[in-house]
Amino acid sequence: MTGIPLRKIYIDSRYKTNDSASDSDFRFQLNKNTFMPNGSEFCIDEINVPYAWNTIESSINDTMYFVWYATDTSTPTYTAITIASKRYTGTDLAAELTIKMNLATPIVWSVVYNTSSNTLTFSSAAVALFRLISDAELAKAPSTTFPGMNPYDFKSANDILQIFPNTASGRTGVPITSGFLNLLNYQDLYLSSATLGNFDVMGVRGENSIIRKVCVDSSWGFSIVDKNTHDEDWMGCSKLALSTLDFQLRDVRGNIVPLHGAHLSFTIRFRMG
Repeated sequence: MTGIPLRKIYIDSRYKTNDSASDSDFRFQLNKNTFMPNGSEFCIDEINVPYAWNTIESSINDTMYFVWYATDTSTPTYTAITIASKRYTGTDLAAELTIKMNLATPIVWSVVYNTSSNTLTFSSAAVALFRLISDAELAKAPSTTFPGMNPYDFKSANDILQIFPNTASGRTGVPITSGFLNLLNYQDLYLSSATLGNFDVMGVRGENSIIRKVCVDSSWGFSIVDKNTHDEDWMGCSKLALSTLDFQLRDVRGNIVPLHGAHLSFTIRFRMG
């Protein structure tokens, strides 16, 4: 280990700086400035992530968009509903959507959870036609369709409901069935850092700040512990001056993953390449 000023740094979000946003978006101040020599490398190890997020999270994936026609000749009515932020079972989610769709429109709607297929069935006896709107359709929608919607961040629940462009339309007597529900919300998490990220890595959105991918292999309320470090996980940190480090735990879309006050911890290991 000759020439390495540090072998390890233990990080725990409990010790984040006062100006940090949260336990999944924080800064960590080292007690001394440390210069990493040429040829040095680092990897993230012994990561412990609490499974503390909800199925639906406010301002992340809490909106469902749909359009309906009262009659065959009426103009379309575009509607967005906000789903309460919480953990859901399929039955709970069906009940919540039924309530919110009925509150948002003068039409009577029914949403039923299908246990055998893990899907939702949407129906109404009072519409000529209706359709759940996918993200791909939202991207093409004029700004007047859903006033106030961010055209770059729909905050849609479509990943949970598995609503895609080929989802069929419904009408009186013909319901819509969702895809296989994704009640976990996240399958993979990405630990990122502007300080440590580099061009050794590229994410699905082209980002270079990812320093560790974490597969969600635990249940809600438990910790996800990842100690499986491979040689390919080592990344260059030559000539970096380390003082204040930044870390973000993100989902595949780049959203900060809410931990609701739970704490994230991991180890940064160093070596000469």
